[in-house]
Amino acid sequence: MSDVAMTIGLAVEAGEAVAATCRNEFTRLAHAVFGLTVTDAQTGQGQAQVSLASDRVHNGPGIHDAFAIDLKDGRLSIHANTDVALLIGVYRFFQEMGCRWTRPGRAHELLAALNPSAFASRSLHLEQTASQVHRGVCIEGADSIENILDFIDWMPKVGFNAFFVQFENPYSFLKRWYDHEFNPYAAKEPFSTDIAQRMSDQVDEAMAARGLVHHRVGHGWTGEVLGYSSKFGWERGITLPEDRKPLVAEVNGKRELIDGAPILTSLDFANPEVIPAMVEHVVDYARRRPDVDYLHVWLSDADNNICECAECSKELVSDQYVRFLNLLDERLTEERLDTRICFLLYHELLFAPEHERIAHPERFTMMFAPITRTFEKSYADVDYDHGVPEPEPYVRNHYTMPNSLEENLAYLFAWRKVFDGDSFVYDYPLGRAHYGDLGYMKIARTISRDVKYLGHLGLGGYMSCQELRVGAPTFFPDYVMGRTLWDDTLDYEDLKREYFEALYGPDWQQAAQWLERLSELSSCDYFNAIGSRQDPVMADRYAQAVKEADGFLDVIEAHIASCEGPVKREWVLLSHHRTYVLHLAGALRALAAGDGDEADHLWHGFLDFIRRNEQLNQPNLDVYRVIEVAKNYAGFKL
Repeated sequence: MSDVAMTIGLAVEAGEAVAATCRNEFTRLAHAVFGLTVTDAQTGQGQAQVSLASDRVHNGPGIHDAFAIDLKDGRLSIHANTDVALLIGVYRFFQEMGCRWTRPGRAHELLAALNPSAFASRSLHLEQTASQVHRGVCIEGADSIENILDFIDWMPKVGFNAFFVQFENPYSFLKRWYDHEFNPYAAKEPFSTDIAQRMSDQVDEAMAARGLVHHRVGHGWTGEVLGYSSKFGWERGITLPEDRKPLVAEVNGKRELIDGAPILTSLDFANPEVIPAMVEHVVDYARRRPDVDYLHVWLSDADNNICECAECSKELVSDQYVRFLNLLDERLTEERLDTRICFLLYHELLFAPEHERIAHPERFTMMFAPITRTFEKSYADVDYDHGVPEPEPYVRNHYTMPNSLEENLAYLFAWRKVFDGDSFVYDYPLGRAHYGDLGYMKIARTISRDVKYLGHLGLGGYMSCQELRVGAPTFFPDYVMGRTLWDDTLDYEDLKREYFEALYGPDWQQAAQWLERLSELSSCDYFNAIGSRQDPVMADRYAQAVKEADGFLDVIEAHIASCEGPVKREWVLLSHHRTYVLHLAGALRALAAGDGDEADHLWHGFLDFIRRNEQLNQPNLDVYRVIEVAKNYAGFKL
């Protein structure tokens, strides 16, 4: 092929920021994969051989991202209805050429190497529309700025279209990392509110550059009414001034902050100052942040803290919440703000309102958040004809969060009777449940089955509240989530082969089967405090997991010795995970067997291992979060 033929012209039509990203990414990947040089068709010679175009439709309720790819005779057209769908289409084109995106970070891209003639000789026609409107991830855990930016960069490569920054900015999640909370082996790094804001601005720019749908805030509005910024998340140790006490919920005869934390504290919504004040805080934020597509307006992040004063006790807090939402809608309309509001079904708000109704559903998106649900089964496993009960009557501040899917779904169906607008599930498979799945295979299959069942539940998508560093042993659960949310006809087994063959090479089945065995022997529920801490069956299963991990060393060592490049790197990471399993499964065995002293000894060995080696596996294992979940739920001590 001549040097002239190795140069192609590119024209891009999209929003300015996304057009630049599409141009840069296509140019980079075309050179890496085909050896092509890409020039701007606006200034180059001749007609563009490559056209990337977006209709620039704003992604909102009912708008399913879609793209069409046509490659023939050396001319490529990628057309999409939204900016993010155009970028997804660019990555999908290169995926069809053999590229794989198995982990966040460019260092983990697996790019095909093709002859330049392949661009001229191949044909491809592909038209796809996303199965779900909402396909997002919400930040959790402890993250460096690089972790966040790498994850955002990865999202459109696997089909996601939305990112949710909890609170005013990601201060809480960044602070955990830069302070190295729960890891005394690492020295604290410089960090401040100014640094957090600069990093937050980088996150906003990264989302805008990819056309990602922007979700923001969530909890924290109740604290704003009391004068505390939402940016500080779960900050504790605060004393409430006397003049603010009338605004706070009366619980057990007292008006105080719950555990000294504004974010955990509910308000007295019968106080005539409270609802108008909270409305104005939200309106002011929406006015200042027109870039936020979905503004999440939730109440406090705790249960059994609802106001018990005489007036509040006359009605459900959900009735008060809907009254607030309607007033908020009125004020946003007055201000000519079209900000979409996400409201939350969580804790006591799982109970549907008895009297109030949302006046203008088109303003709102309902978010169902079954935070205590089991992940040992899927929504697809529920007996919908006989197994879903009516919700139990609400008893103020004596509410136990349900573990069963059936009870959780009962709340959703009750809300569905009073609100039939846009909605999605805000789920937690990778927020804490995954630590109980030592192989990540059972949780990946549950995610696949859940996503495929969303339509039966009348839900328009999925937002995963999760750590971003969830790659130990693999990012397969997130890969399944993103790809299946885009196309819910994808076969789980096909995705498994596609992913693991890219990671581990020709012997991928050995790795996959070992991880599946670990998943069989572990339990998301046990790790997350569902069931008794003393469990002989689980003790036997964890003992077997230790044996499985011990016996897999020879396989790992053989592949590390014989493989090269990215495949070798993955087997090395699997070796780290094998030792992680030896330590954690051993501690869990002792815990389940009722041997507290042995469990404590082995648990501290586990802590020593993950803390000392955090930098070796930093993008993949959130040391802060696994420790936090283990001490709060599994039953270990810090």
